[in-house]
Amino acid sequence: MGASSVLASFYFVSGIVMFFLAVTIVRQTGRSAASWFTALVLFFASFGPLLGAVGYLLEINPREGTLLLKNLTASFAYVWEFFFPSLVLFALVFPRRHRVWGFIRRFVWVLFLPHLFHLVLLIFLIGRVNPARMFRGVADMPVSIGAASAFFQRLSQLLNVFMDLLFRAHVQLFTVVNVAYAGFSLLILIGAARSDIPPRVKRQVWILIGGLGLCIVVFSLARLVAVLEWFPGHEDASIAFINAALVIGGGSIAYAIVRHHFLGLRMIARRGILYVAAAALFATVYLVIIRQITAFFSRFSGGRVEILETAFIVLFIVAFQPVLARVEEWSERVVMRERRDPRSRMRVLSGELLTMIDGKVMQERVGSELRDVFETDEAELVIVRDLLDEYEGDPGLRRVVDVLCAAGEPMLRSDLLESLGVETPRKGFLKRGVKRETDAAVASLPPGAKRLARYDLLVPVMHDVECVAAILLGSRREHDRYNSEEIALVSMLASQVASSLHNIDLLKEVVEKRVMEEELNIARSIQQNLLPSTPPKLDGFEVAALSVSSQQVGGDYYDFLHREKYLAIAVADVSGKGVPASLLMASLQATLRSNMDRMERPVDLVSKLNRMMGEAMAEDKFATLFYGCLDMDRNVLSYTNAGHVFPMFMRAKGRLDVLDYSGLILGVIPEYEYELHSLAFEIGDTLVITSDGVTEAANAAGEFFGEKGLEDLLSALRGRSAADVRDAIVEGVKRFTGPKGAGDDLTILVLRRTK
Repeated sequence: MGASSVLASFYFVSGIVMFFLAVTIVRQTGRSAASWFTALVLFFASFGPLLGAVGYLLEINPREGTLLLKNLTASFAYVWEFFFPSLVLFALVFPRRHRVWGFIRRFVWVLFLPHLFHLVLLIFLIGRVNPARMFRGVADMPVSIGAASAFFQRLSQLLNVFMDLLFRAHVQLFTVVNVAYAGFSLLILIGAARSDIPPRVKRQVWILIGGLGLCIVVFSLARLVAVLEWFPGHEDASIAFINAALVIGGGSIAYAIVRHHFLGLRMIARRGILYVAAAALFATVYLVIIRQITAFFSRFSGGRVEILETAFIVLFIVAFQPVLARVEEWSERVVMRERRDPRSRMRVLSGELLTMIDGKVMQERVGSELRDVFETDEAELVIVRDLLDEYEGDPGLRRVVDVLCAAGEPMLRSDLLESLGVETPRKGFLKRGVKRETDAAVASLPPGAKRLARYDLLVPVMHDVECVAAILLGSRREHDRYNSEEIALVSMLASQVASSLHNIDLLKEVVEKRVMEEELNIARSIQQNLLPSTPPKLDGFEVAALSVSSQQVGGDYYDFLHREKYLAIAVADVSGKGVPASLLMASLQATLRSNMDRMERPVDLVSKLNRMMGEAMAEDKFATLFYGCLDMDRNVLSYTNAGHVFPMFMRAKGRLDVLDYSGLILGVIPEYEYELHSLAFEIGDTLVITSDGVTEAANAAGEFFGEKGLEDLLSALRGRSAADVRDAIVEGVKRFTGPKGAGDDLTILVLRRTK
């Protein structure tokens, strides 16, 4: 009896530990499929030992009224067999989701159908129906022919024997189904262990494989012993083997999955203890106080107190979760001394990171806090981008970063070296020798890889799927290694660091954008000042001009200079847009104005510009220019064109001419010879010079405004002033393009003879 009591206690403790560990896993990390299936496996694994403990207690303490409970316990003893389909689901999602998971995730319930049928058969048929008498009614059928009666009797016997064999075979052979489920899970895990997973996780998977393999062996022995009826105590031995198999299987899964997915075994265990303590406290209060209150009401009122008891139970259920949360908070603050607790310090540091706007300050703060918390001389936060710049061209560093990115989780130095293909000792009695060999292996790496591999723990800081930084922790002064809880804390800190670094980058981009916008505003103001503010007032001629940039600054340019009887006009278009084009435009204007001593000789001036721009501009840059000089005494414009859009000349008599001469664009061939052309103005004649922003303006349908559109527009503007013609062109382009806009710099210069 003493041995049975010890065994029952062992079963009970094992079952309770697995049960509450399952509950704690769901409470703390119940969002993922791996968490749910882990909890499911542990729950069904705990069911067998718990029922085994109850069965032993009923056997060693036979009392009146326990027969019904014992039968009920025996009926549901096979619920633990749901452990095997749960094990298959677990294997499909740990350590990473199997490729078939996407196909069967909606049909998970199908895996439980055989075991559900088995359970129903055990509860309602086997043990309650005698299969040898199921078809007795066939033999008792009233018939008048003796031969028929004998036939039905033989048929009844045959059917009864068949059902008896079927029931027995089902009970014995269902073990094959369970072993098949477990074997299938084992094969999936072996495939995962051989895949490309981090070394630490791979070791855990192999531990799990060993545990499940032993579980299958012990379970098979249990079923083998069960059929050996000549073996003394074969039923008790079979139950013992089954419970041992469940403890081994559930225990190995608990060990592997907790270390891989959650905050460490110590933290999970602590929360489980708090949960059990809170539940025990509520149960004690109920038994000691509430039962006394209900007994008091029952004794003096003489009425039924079921409603009162139900009300108290509902009240306890509602209050349990808030009280549990308070207990956890109190334990962290008082029992764990919050000011010195690493979890609390990491939480405070995470809060500080939210307000940091300087990456260097963040690196210093994280390194300082980690050195203090984990009692290490070396701890730092490094930015991958800065490291790659520092060790430019070092393939070893790039490979280390790729390994961290592929792992996506904390890595010990030994795991990193193994991933890099470096042989290092893992175990040994002489730790100094192991450390010396490991240091020698690190010293053989390239400088960039050595920079990271000298740390004991490396935690990648991931943003999306990219490793943007790494938290590095060196050897500790008082401890041999970092435990799973500490690694998990640093991993959570890495998540906050990733978010803070992303926010810092966004803030930096905003600041840089604001600075750029301000600089562009200044550049726009400078560029506008480079253009003539007002046209000159001339006797007999009027001039109007406008330049609109598609961006804040542009590459279009117009100019006019008045000296005595000469008026020089120029319209240019530098390739590109934005700041580069505006700089080239400023250079073109400065070059043009520095050569205004040749203003009345267009060919000489443009040829000089062509040579100078060829020396100043890059090969992929160019500029077009229309330049002319008006002799107001003779009313003749001498001009040349360096690849610019053809100007249009509206004659007062009604004809519209296109000045279709064009030489080569500026800066291509330094010695190119341009031609000189002239144009005589009559009263009312108007010259319109535009950039390609007018003719190449497109509407929503992709159609260009074009020269035809400009000609049609100008045909209706004869006799109008230069300013009216300019404004009408601008309005015409706006109407044509609509909300889309011209999309390019737009420049217009209009010269008209008035008298």
